[in-house]
Amino acid sequence: MAYHLSIFVANEPGKLEKITRVLAEAGLNIRAISVASAGEFGVVRILVNDPEKGFEALKKRSFTVTKRRILVALIDDSPGAMHEFLVKLTSASVNVEDCYGFVIEEGKRAAIVFEVEKFPEAERALAKTDIRLVSDREIFRL
Repeated sequence: MAYHLSIFVANEPGKLEKITRVLAEAGLNIRAISVASAGEFGVVRILVNDPEKGFEALKKRSFTVTKRRILVALIDDSPGAMHEFLVKLTSASVNVEDCYGFVIEEGKRAAIVFEVEKFPEAERALAKTDIRLVSDREIFRL
């Protein structure tokens, strides 16, 4: 199973830099990042090449961090591709709880990192399409 890290932080200057410093000092490579602010606090989601090592490094430095299971899907980098991806999940009654993405090859491929409650249902729904789920090993090399 693949994971990303969710870190709860105060919304103030330097907090994000402190997180990235801990990860850099641990020798971890950040593959993707998402920051969501909600007033005085926010949640940073980071996909690193070794989530367990990142989790331990941040925990050791007193960050409020959790490991959250994820799936990563490869979709076309084209108009409507994200919508089609979501249609497939919705038709299987799968709710996307968290999501962010990044382009791998402009005009060709994008990666969508997502959390769902119903992982087996999401995997089955996408297995019937041309949308490819990335293996755990591949995720950290994107």
